[in-house]
Amino acid sequence: MNICKNCGVELEEGLEKCPLCGRSAGNGEEHLYESASHPSDIILIHKKEKQKYLWELAGIITFSGIVVCTIVDLLLKKGLSWSLYSDVSFLAAWIILTLIMYTFRRSHIFVPGLIITILATLFSMDLFIPGPDWFFPVGFPLTIVVFFSAGIAVILYKKAHFRGFNIIGATFLLLAGTGILTELILDEFIHGSPDLQWSLIAAVSLLPFSLIFLFYHYRLKKGNRLDSFFHI
Repeated sequence: MNICKNCGVELEEGLEKCPLCGRSAGNGEEHLYESASHPSDIILIHKKEKQKYLWELAGIITFSGIVVCTIVDLLLKKGLSWSLYSDVSFLAAWIILTLIMYTFRRSHIFVPGLIITILATLFSMDLFIPGPDWFFPVGFPLTIVVFFSAGIAVILYKKAHFRGFNIIGATFLLLAGTGILTELILDEFIHGSPDLQWSLIAAVSLLPFSLIFLFYHYRLKKGNRLDSFFHI
């Protein structure tokens, strides 16, 4: 049995080129892929091709869904009604998938793209839904609050020298603050004045857990365990 001298793969009898790297079983022929001279490059090309095919398949499914929903809505309602929501949702999901696949590691592109996509989706929904406008008084500030809280959580995680229970404790505090801001925004839109109720209950419930996790983390960091602290 022949062995490829480039990547070491065993070749079946009569096989002239390696199925992995494309090089001839001999020494004199050039590589089949000019841009990939090592097996790792071949694997990288395969990953990029699979990613491209997955993106194209997602695009086909997305736009097929848009076309089907639109046609069904036109046939049943003689106009566009519920299909507007599904079409916008399909398109937003495809854009978010594209951002995740191609820009996830480039936060300066991924985060603004994700925020813009979500805000555009909410704004479109507001245009389609009859009744009072809710995007600017509710949708926009809530989106900013959620992304702001998530951004703080990510920054704390990256800046922390020792990641442990401190991240959980800080997350609980962020959830409590996010809940309070959410209720303030909703109360202002619905009642015209703040009337904090459920968010305060949630914040008071989360606060002890947050303090316990922070205490446990920083006591451990100093070398003291809770069992010795409480003489257990």
